[in-house]
Amino acid sequence: MIIIGDVVSIDSKPQMLTTEKGAIRSNSPSNVLLAFKADDQLSIYLKHNEFSQEHELTKDIKIGNSYFKKGELPSNFDSVIKVYFESVFEVAFTNQAMLDGMETFFSERTYNPVVEYMEEAAKIWDGRRRINRMFQVYLGADDIELVSKIAEMWLVGAVAKVYDPYVKFDYVLDLVGGQGVGKTSLLQKLGGNWYTDAVTDFSNKDNYDIMLKSLIVNDDEMVASNRMSFAETKAFISKTSLRFRKPYMKRTEEFAKNFVLARTTNQKEYLKDKTGERRFLPIMVNADKQKKHPMEIEPETIKQIWGEAVTIFKNGASLMFDEETEKELNAYREKFMYRDEVEQQVLEYLDMPIPSNWENMSAQKQHQYTQAYFDNSHGFDAGDAQLTKVSTREMMYNLFMRSSNDRKLSTKINMVMDNHPDFEKKPFKQNGKTTKGFVRKR
Repeated sequence: MIIIGDVVSIDSKPQMLTTEKGAIRSNSPSNVLLAFKADDQLSIYLKHNEFSQEHELTKDIKIGNSYFKKGELPSNFDSVIKVYFESVFEVAFTNQAMLDGMETFFSERTYNPVVEYMEEAAKIWDGRRRINRMFQVYLGADDIELVSKIAEMWLVGAVAKVYDPYVKFDYVLDLVGGQGVGKTSLLQKLGGNWYTDAVTDFSNKDNYDIMLKSLIVNDDEMVASNRMSFAETKAFISKTSLRFRKPYMKRTEEFAKNFVLARTTNQKEYLKDKTGERRFLPIMVNADKQKKHPMEIEPETIKQIWGEAVTIFKNGASLMFDEETEKELNAYREKFMYRDEVEQQVLEYLDMPIPSNWENMSAQKQHQYTQAYFDNSHGFDAGDAQLTKVSTREMMYNLFMRSSNDRKLSTKINMVMDNHPDFEKKPFKQNGKTTKGFVRKR
């Protein structure tokens, strides 16, 4: 062993490959590998982080006259090590030998700090359930079983990503409500060192690099979602891997999408696409019902929460809701759906009480009745029957005084009806003629 700087750290005479003249071969990756292994500090504290896919130091160290902090390796690390090895072994290794030897060294020294954390959390879990009340206590969410199911599903999904990064998990947690409750704070507490909200979209390769180092990725105020089309956002959510080239890599590679997504918004009616919202799990927060602020959560409590989630995961929890819960979710999401004026009027029309002779009334009489109902006209005499069948043409005229030639309005009404839980698309008889339309389910 010899002294380099202030640190006794390296064997200067490992059994390296030499030339015929006895000089250490500078182009040998094996020699570089031996050099790394010969150094006490490098061999112990240099690791490859399997979670972040980065090389890093697990402790602050000094190499020669240079200091390196714990964490990801800085850009000058390779250069400093190359000079360091030259001062010890009196050989300047080639760049390719350094690269190959270093990569081999890291491939033999891997660890996953998130797995280690989760394993320890499960080991120390005290058996007390906390997940089922987490959103109610810390965010003032509705005290209903569905909220508890959402909390459990999302946290177990995060655990699944730790143990199987390629696992398919399509749900996104959406925390909805006013400022000051601590939506972002709760996500930060849960994610700890593996949390980020520094994402601007879901397509930029720099954002990919940031996300892959995190377990919880928060699209704060839905900045990223709003910059992309809904189709692009859905496609990203469904991915199990991300394919791109990191800045220091020679070629494009595939990386497991090892994180779960959350989003925050202050806007209550934020869901706009009726056909693809099953991915989103909304939680309405309420400061008035909040028992504790997320900033009050101690690290020990966070670890207990994760310990419970790991235990549930290892007991074989499903990463999909059952059919009954999905139906509950669909109904629950309705209060978060954005509705424009056309949709609101169509929905109100379907609930409008009608006279018993409605089908025998002329189009003009139906229109007059509809307008009187919506205007809440003085002396209006409402019927007591329920609308059981309706056509798009009827609604276009009665509500908007438009003909069926208005394709844009027709398409909008049809979309509302196609997604209405109480109506199905079905032809029906009206005044002796078959009409295309929608019939109320029995």
